[in-house]
Amino acid sequence: MPTVRSIAPVVTAALLIFALTSARGAPTAAHFIAHTIDTGLVGGYQVVIADMNHDGKPDIIALASGLHELDWYENPTWTKHVIVSGIDAPINAAVFDIDGDGIPGIALAHGFSTVYASSAGIISILTHNGDPTAPWSSKEIDRLPTSHRLRFADIDGNGKKVLINFPLIGPNALAPDYRDHVPLVMYRSGSWKRELIANDSGVVHGILPFDWTGDRRESLLSGSFLGVFLHSFANGTWTRTKLLDGETAAWPKGGASDIVVGRVGRERYLATIEPWHGNEIVVYRQSGGAWKRHVIDDTIRDGHTIVVGDFDGDGNDEIIVGERAGKRSVYLYRLTSAAADTWTKEPLDDGGMAGAGCAVADLNGDKRLDVVCIGTATANLKWYENRP
Repeated sequence: MPTVRSIAPVVTAALLIFALTSARGAPTAAHFIAHTIDTGLVGGYQVVIADMNHDGKPDIIALASGLHELDWYENPTWTKHVIVSGIDAPINAAVFDIDGDGIPGIALAHGFSTVYASSAGIISILTHNGDPTAPWSSKEIDRLPTSHRLRFADIDGNGKKVLINFPLIGPNALAPDYRDHVPLVMYRSGSWKRELIANDSGVVHGILPFDWTGDRRESLLSGSFLGVFLHSFANGTWTRTKLLDGETAAWPKGGASDIVVGRVGRERYLATIEPWHGNEIVVYRQSGGAWKRHVIDDTIRDGHTIVVGDFDGDGNDEIIVGERAGKRSVYLYRLTSAAADTWTKEPLDDGGMAGAGCAVADLNGDKRLDVVCIGTATANLKWYENRP
């Protein structure tokens, strides 16, 4: 039975109407309409979008750390299906079609705590049993305390992705400084044997697989107290390169938290939340071979998710940011002048979404990117439909 709390669209932020310019240069109007998919998601934390039943429609996985189950919502009715139950403190999931049957396998980190000694850090692989709407099977592959961020990445450029696991802190880290090394590890499908990639320091919060060099090999961008690093794999060896310092305040108030890569035309830019669970939204654009830091907003409270997408089709990526505290809102940042590097801020959801996790995809097949977010304090899941 569908769990949609409201099929009728709920308009937020006065429909978020703003003047846009289309790829043809003609002025158009666009707005986002919010649909509440579910409520009661205690500790709402992460959204993953994937085709869960091989019907060609993107579905939604919603992870809530306060629940003892992991659920997915079927497009277009948003009927809820339980993937696995009887788990404690789920914190992150990643998806990839491991066996090539058209339905993704799921890597799940659960048993999470911010205290190393209290964190089981369980990594499990979830697989369907023929019917993805029925409960899935779970196989534990590792335990690494404070396992916090999981991603699948194509580090070899051959389509066979490995599972990346980045814990939050190291074994000797104590609040508030968290001074210790944090292991970045990976697992290859089948053997699922832990392999060390690198060690970082302090709290590591953000990780992003990205084809940095255009050779189909995905590198890893990581954000920590030490800044933003690029981890690249070639010829059996990992290379770690520092890209940015991030916020320059003294430890533990410096560095970066979450990071994403966007584009202005053909130009690549980086956007971050700084520092950890920070108040600053920062855009980095290259100038003279260096990354120029530009704080476009410093009023966020507990910034926790940042994603990008070209929502108006003008060739430039807009930025979406969610804050878990403060106004408990989600904001859209739009570049208004590439030459002057000026950005405007508009609410995507004004007070109704304590955005812990957001994802971007075309959910209804209209060739316009939509946004899905899950809230922690608001304990809800919403689809922000992008309409012309």
